[in-house]
Amino acid sequence: MRRWLSLALLLTTVLSPLPLQAAAMTQAEVRQLLSEQPAQRARFEQEKQVAGLSQPLRASGELLLVRGKGLWWHQQAPFDLALSLTDQRMSQRVGQGRAEVIDNPQLLEFSKMLLALFGSDEQALARYFDLDFQSGEQGWALTLTPLASPLDKVFAKLTLSGREQLDKLSITDRQGDETRIHFSRWQAVTLPLPPEQEAYFAR
Repeated sequence: MRRWLSLALLLTTVLSPLPLQAAAMTQAEVRQLLSEQPAQRARFEQEKQVAGLSQPLRASGELLLVRGKGLWWHQQAPFDLALSLTDQRMSQRVGQGRAEVIDNPQLLEFSKMLLALFGSDEQALARYFDLDFQSGEQGWALTLTPLASPLDKVFAKLTLSGREQLDKLSITDRQGDETRIHFSRWQAVTLPLPPEQEAYFAR
């Protein structure tokens, strides 16, 4: 009886249909996938490998992305740091301190680039980068090579990758250091935002 049960189990395993492999996505499909929600939140885990250090620097937290408003990036570990990015300003708050506006034209340009990056604004990204899109059964990847200053003085390349969502952002800088950011738990956010979250993007 055990022999027959083992044989039946083996046949069931062998004859069961194989899972369908995911079809390669087009760049237009990825752009639609990343931009279909007007507001989203996610968790992030960040590692930065710095030349000369045996262990990477690690950070984690959450983000809130709202189309037409901006990006709120809240690092929770190893210490509390919140960055608020809009197309007009960039501000930061350390711990429970006051938010301070960072008045720097280059950083504002960097802020606009980040918004285009996370907002999957291809037209805006094309102003900053040469775009190389690759897609296959294992997922998709969009590699961005900076075209002009000041970004080309800081970054060698940035690569976004994923399957059904943005899963990873890899950043290689001109010093040879690499930052890898993994995203998880993407979820849609109901609008309008509550007042305390609306304040993240106050102009």
